[in-house]
Amino acid sequence: MTAQAESLPAPVGAIRKWPRRAAYAGIAGAAGLAVLLPTGTAGAGWLLAGQVLNVNGTRVYPVRVRAYAGNRMTLTRTPDTARNIPLSFVWATGHAVLGDVISVDRATVTREVAQVTRGALTTGVRGYTSGYVFEGDPSSARGLPFDEVIVPGELGPLPAWLVPPTGPADDTWIIAVHGRGAPRGEALRALPTLAASGHRTLVVSYRNDPDAPPSSDHRFHLGHTEWRDVKSAIDYARSAGARDVILMGWSMGGAAILNLLREWNHDGFLRALVLDCPVVDWNETLRMNARQLNVPPVWTWTALKLIQHRLGVGGADLDYRPLAARLDVPTLLYVDHDDRTVAPAPTVDFAHAAAEHVTLVETREAGHCRGWNLDPSVYEQHLASFLKSV
Repeated sequence: MTAQAESLPAPVGAIRKWPRRAAYAGIAGAAGLAVLLPTGTAGAGWLLAGQVLNVNGTRVYPVRVRAYAGNRMTLTRTPDTARNIPLSFVWATGHAVLGDVISVDRATVTREVAQVTRGALTTGVRGYTSGYVFEGDPSSARGLPFDEVIVPGELGPLPAWLVPPTGPADDTWIIAVHGRGAPRGEALRALPTLAASGHRTLVVSYRNDPDAPPSSDHRFHLGHTEWRDVKSAIDYARSAGARDVILMGWSMGGAAILNLLREWNHDGFLRALVLDCPVVDWNETLRMNARQLNVPPVWTWTALKLIQHRLGVGGADLDYRPLAARLDVPTLLYVDHDDRTVAPAPTVDFAHAAAEHVTLVETREAGHCRGWNLDPSVYEQHLASFLKSV
């Protein structure tokens, strides 16, 4: 799984073997929380469930800058740092955009540094890589004008970016919904293409974002309450003159949109969907992550039961594949078959079950929500063609 807020947090190190009878086990999460707990099934399930639902965690910085001079940086080798796609390198006080991979050896990767956008990059700094690439707002990061607006939400004010189209505007709005723990900046990669479509784009926040109201339990609800904030954004667009909306969501943002479709009779106000590596089945996603870490199945089963209990839902509520039978609008689905964060197979199942309405874009080797990073021009071409067609 990729580090830092791309979807589910998970233990950093692979867990090679779980002793049947050990007094205590230590697990380090991607949120940087190391804990000691009894290895009983209930305790282990509690930990795994918490990693999925907990909002706050300590950042970890697993990648060290071994050397930096001119426009070249040598980093700890990881699957991410060695991947020759646009990425950012983020440390506690800074942000840089990584360019091409220059060389790779057993322990390190040397890459070009395209731009240091914030802070001082020095040898010895520790950080993490991110697929978001851009940092800032639509103007500073992508040269697009925008207004900072407030969407009235169920729990309080929800800050959002309202980006006008780069050409003549129509009265269709795009509402862009980021993933679990991600910033609004997740949308910055696609934003120029969205702005060129002729539609206004509302890049929204939702409960438990740093600049949005917290939920009463300070937990993610995997889209099961966050959908209400997406609905608030739709209501905002309608009140501002939108004739209809296109919803675009990444990862858990996609799950929130699918939850919305369960609850909302759009009555023609929904024009189309764009979903990038959405969580179509939380059950299989958690199982996949647990298998990657060699977590015993009974722990995973217990964690799923605890998640259901804390959210007040059943196992079937965490699987959106049955919703495919009700899909009635054009839908663009991006999926990467090497996604190690969100299970890709349920997304493919969903697409096949709703083939009449779905355009499926399949990639490999990109990872979670990184289709744009793998090939920006191809990603944008699919997106632009779809928006033009609907």
